Amino acid sequence: MALRSSYDVVVLGAGISGLSAGYSLFQEDRDFAILEGSARSGGVIESEVINGLMVEHGPNSMALTPEVETLLKELDILDALLPAMEESKIRQILWDNQLHTLKASPLTLLSTGLLSTSAKLRILREPFISSASPAGESVLEFFTRRFGKQVARRMAGAIVSGIYAGNAAQLEMASVFPRFVELEKEYGSLLKGLIKSPSAPRKIVSFKDGMETLISSLSRKLNDHIHLNTSVASIEKVGDGWKLHLQDGNSIHAQKVISTIPFFRLEKQLLSTGFPEIEIPYNPMLTLQVKIPLTELRSNTQGFGFLASSFERKDFIGVLFNGNVFETAIHGDDALMNFFVRPDHCETEDPQVIFDTLCLPLFRRWTGIECDLELIHSRFWPQAIPQKVVGHQHKIQEIKNWESSHNGFHIAGNSVYGVSIGDCIHDHIQIAKNI
Repeated sequence: MALRSSYDVVVLGAGISGLSAGYSLFQEDRDFAILEGSARSGGVIESEVINGLMVEHGPNSMALTPEVETLLKELDILDALLPAMEESKIRQILWDNQLHTLKASPLTLLSTGLLSTSAKLRILREPFISSASPAGESVLEFFTRRFGKQVARRMAGAIVSGIYAGNAAQLEMASVFPRFVELEKEYGSLLKGLIKSPSAPRKIVSFKDGMETLISSLSRKLNDHIHLNTSVASIEKVGDGWKLHLQDGNSIHAQKVISTIPFFRLEKQLLSTGFPEIEIPYNPMLTLQVKIPLTELRSNTQGFGFLASSFERKDFIGVLFNGNVFETAIHGDDALMNFFVRPDHCETEDPQVIFDTLCLPLFRRWTGIECDLELIHSRFWPQAIPQKVVGHQHKIQEIKNWESSHNGFHIAGNSVYGVSIGDCIHDHIQIAKNI
């Protein structure tokens, strides 16, 4: 459908956040358009079969939350789901050049070699520590205060590295793990809170034809509302609405705007509106897709994969053993692995050189695998994940203050809301419902 000059609502960005907002507007029969600057929908979610192996250029899986399950049911793609294998419930953390296994049970904390005896005893003291999270507390400070230095640096450091490719000493606890802060506030202890208010178990899933199945299904449903290759140059407030000036010289009027595009792009478009100078940093990431003989993967690795705390290594984030997680990552005698690297801490940007000189020697050292491994694909994300560093809550408040004086403009996306696929779906469906 041709792009009109006026809409009730315009959604900026056709990634999973923008598509989720659009789906909510579609369900309510609203007058809307989704503008996407690139030639495809989906943002970082992109699937491709290479050498018979399902390669995910972005997220490899998602948690099947109630909101996600409802959406998939409405899209009639529940049958297309691919559950993770049982083996994938095992996780590992790299510390002191050794892999330490963690299973899906709290008791694993008391048996793992990752922590010393004194650190394990320190965990048992957590319910008796009466303190509350102060404003601006980092993830490292929170977990050190509640569980001690080893848990904070070795475990929380690895988890933060895996989710944000970030540093626990820099990221803000209330912005990264708000539920943990609320549980501590309500129960006086994180452990007590997790016991008395546990989260429902969530299955890890993908799709038989890759994660892009979700994007394709949403895009088909919203096809008449999505406008690709449509970039916004600038945005200005006009009367009780908004005027979006496009790169091609045309303009669109909207009563309301939901922006899901990366923050570093949006702030440039809003320069004429008095938008506050706010910097939200993004970390880069390099993903390396590697082919390994299936027999070697199965006999020399365990579970989902492993993560390295940023206090252990700043250049190496971790490895996902795709062939232990999803059947689509196995083809004949071969299986897939994903290596995740922080290229800004490497001496070169060449993926093959990084794999040969950094990843391969370290991987052999940590796993004992000596067989030939083949790099079959790589993807560099210069601004992969927003870093919600200490002070992020103050930035969000500045954004909300600006929104309150600029009626009808809603700044969303994963720099403001959650970064997981489940969070993106839930948060942006709700935003669109409330607009």
